[in-house]
Amino acid sequence: MAKHEITIKALNPKTAEAKHIGPEPVWKIQPDTSNRIAKLATAFQWYNYHYGKKDAKEMIANYLDFNNRNRDAKLIRGLADSNIQPTIGWVSRMTLVGLQLTEDEELILQEEITKLLKMKQEIKRVVSEAEVTQQKTTIQDHLRDRVSECAGELEGLFDDFIDSGAKMTADFKPIALIRGMNVAPQMINHISAVWKLRLDEFNEVLEGKDEQLVEGYSHLTKLQLKNCVKFCETVINDCASYVQIKKVERKPRAKRAVSPEKLSSKFKYLKEFADLNLKSEAVSKLVGASEAWLYDIIRRKLIHVMADPHVGTFTVKGSSLVAFDSVTTVQKTLRKPAEQLKAIMSAGKPAARKIFNEINATEIKFSGRGNENLVILKAW
Repeated sequence: MAKHEITIKALNPKTAEAKHIGPEPVWKIQPDTSNRIAKLATAFQWYNYHYGKKDAKEMIANYLDFNNRNRDAKLIRGLADSNIQPTIGWVSRMTLVGLQLTEDEELILQEEITKLLKMKQEIKRVVSEAEVTQQKTTIQDHLRDRVSECAGELEGLFDDFIDSGAKMTADFKPIALIRGMNVAPQMINHISAVWKLRLDEFNEVLEGKDEQLVEGYSHLTKLQLKNCVKFCETVINDCASYVQIKKVERKPRAKRAVSPEKLSSKFKYLKEFADLNLKSEAVSKLVGASEAWLYDIIRRKLIHVMADPHVGTFTVKGSSLVAFDSVTTVQKTLRKPAEQLKAIMSAGKPAARKIFNEINATEIKFSGRGNENLVILKAW
C-alpha cells in the first residue's frame, strides 16, 4: 500500500519527568525473538506514562492516514475515547517510527482496527435507526389504538343493549369481539378497569343509598339494572378469559431434536491430510463437545477450542462453531508441526494443554469458522 509522503516527528512530551524517563523509543535496530517482548513492554510503559486514550486514538488515526486510509481515520476520530484500547494506539505509533511487526502482530493490529471501525459503523446504524423510530408511530401507539377501538365497540354494544330494553341474550359474547380485534393481552386491563367502575356504579344504584344516582337511572327498572350488572360482569370475565387463552396460544411448541450429523452438515473441514498422516474425527463430534483440537494445514495454526463455561458445551451452527469461550480458545503457529502434533495427539487432556501452553508462539483469537484446510484432531 502506498504511503503518504509525510515526515513522522518524534514525540517530545513536556513533563518534568521526561528528561529522566528518556525520549520516545525508536526502532533503528529491530528486536529479535530473545528480547522482543521485553523491548515492546518497555515501549508500552513509556507511552502509558506520557499519554492517554485520546492520544492513542489520534495515533491510530495517524497510522491510517499514513497508509492512505483517510476515510477509516475519520471514523476512528469520531469514536469516543472510552472505546479505544491504548495498546493499539501505541503499536500504531511504533510502526510509524520504525518498528517492523511480525506476521501475527500485524494480523492482530488489523483485527483490532477492524473491530473499532465496525463499532463506529454500528453506533451510526443505531443512531440512524433511533432517529427513524422517533419519526414513526411506535408499537405501543398501535397497541393503544387497538385497545381504544375495541373499547369503543364494546360501548356501542352496550348502547344497543340499553336501546333493546336491557335484555340479556346468549348472542352477547364480548370475548368474540376482543379476539376478533386481536387486542394485546397486556392492554386488556385498560378495558376491564372501565367496566369495573361501571359495575360498581350499577351496584350502588341497586342498593339505593345515593338518591342522586338512583334518580339518574330512574328510567331503568330493577330487572334492567340487574341485567346491566350482568352485562358488566360478562365483559370483565371475558377480558380475564381472553388473557388466559392468549397465554395458552402463546406457549411455544417443543422443538424437534436435530441430530448432530444434521447440525454439523455444513461445517467445512478437511477429512484427511496425507503429508502429516492426519485424519479428521467425525465432524458430528463437535456438537455437544466441551473441548477440541483443530489444525489449519495452510497457516500451520493449532487451535485449542474450549466451551463457554456458562454453557458447558459448544456446537455447530451453519459453517461455524458457537458457544465456545472466546478468551480461552486460542491458536498458535507451529514451527515443527509433525513433532508438535504427534505430542498433542498422544497426550491426555491435561498433558496436551501443558504442551500447548509451552509452545513459544503468539496466541491469536479464533473466529470459529470452519474451512477446507481444517483438520479435526480431537473432540470430546
